[in-house]
Amino acid sequence: MKSRFLPYGTQYIDTIDRNKILKILKSNLITQGPEIKKFEDKFAKYVGSKYAVACASGTAALHMSCLALGINSKSKILTSAITFVASANCAEYLGANVDFVDVDKKTFCISVAELEKKLKKKKIDLVISVHLSGHSSDMSEIYKLKKKYNFHIIEDSCHALGGKFNNFKVGSCKYSDISTFSFHPVKPITTGEGGMITTNNKKIYEKLLLYRTHGIHKNPSKFENKKLAYDKYNQRNMWYYEMKLLGFNYRITDFQAALGISQLTKLNRFTKKRNQIAKYYNFKFKNIKFLRTPPNSKNVHHTYHLYTILIDFKKLGITKNQLMKYLYKKKIGSQVLYIPVFLQPYYKNKYNYKSSDFPVSMEYYEQALSIPIFHGLKKKEQDNIIKKIIRFLNFN
Repeated sequence: MKSRFLPYGTQYIDTIDRNKILKILKSNLITQGPEIKKFEDKFAKYVGSKYAVACASGTAALHMSCLALGINSKSKILTSAITFVASANCAEYLGANVDFVDVDKKTFCISVAELEKKLKKKKIDLVISVHLSGHSSDMSEIYKLKKKYNFHIIEDSCHALGGKFNNFKVGSCKYSDISTFSFHPVKPITTGEGGMITTNNKKIYEKLLLYRTHGIHKNPSKFENKKLAYDKYNQRNMWYYEMKLLGFNYRITDFQAALGISQLTKLNRFTKKRNQIAKYYNFKFKNIKFLRTPPNSKNVHHTYHLYTILIDFKKLGITKNQLMKYLYKKKIGSQVLYIPVFLQPYYKNKYNYKSSDFPVSMEYYEQALSIPIFHGLKKKEQDNIIKKIIRFLNFN
């Protein structure tokens, strides 16, 4: 039997998922229908937040969150140096000043010590904390800094749905104003493209609903132009709506929401399987020289969205590219997640960042390699991945 190519991550869609989508496609409303609110309610209940707002993508979730918190061209924000560009771009869209914080040596999430150094130097309006690979940032310590220095917190939780910190589910917003999620196919659950925002603040929630749909609302109690809103009999005009602020078309569809509801029922199973895969990798790799397995703090329930090993390529006398090409030839996908954002030409040219400003992030980048981890990965396939990596490292 011919072996398949193994990507570093991929979705798991079954017959139940497909039937849920098909049911909506056969209905009258395939967008802006009842499935969206159902998905939001079930999601909020799962993570333990008061409110949830579904949207078009994880990036849209971050952008809307910045808008809802009042971020503008006068704002200053901090985020992790190791993340996808969207964690910084969301504030750049609004003209804010973006700066980065080096990562923690153990978890590779944002360093609390380095964060406070930046907070002491200048007033910060927002910290976007990234739960890298599914491992939560140290949110209780970041929350303490919030109280001390008075800034907002967005948790970029796109990797961490299904995870916990201090026994609180990621997304509960126990230590933050807002938490954002992505449902891209490689994420813990998928809706194709899609995102979610959770919060416990009603005012933020109401703003998010406006920003999602062009800034438009149909709430009679908030109409400003009564003459247009009502007829001469004081009856509300059925067609009437008002644009309260400048919003966006960041909506999600009903068939995406239906898929999300179906996927959410499998999330605990998905997370358990990823933890099993990670545990086996950890066991097999634990004595391999110049290779480190991912961290997992005691107060964190890891989701292992990514399984990222750290290899000291310099000491081995090989390059990361050589290993990736070798694995690719063996039908094993791998990826580098992520290139530090401050190295991207846009940010480097605008802010004049230097690699020496973020030594831990640079070390991580030089050594990090994400290898396959997903729900449908078979034991014999995992054994083959392990065998090929160890063989290449020992041979070289």
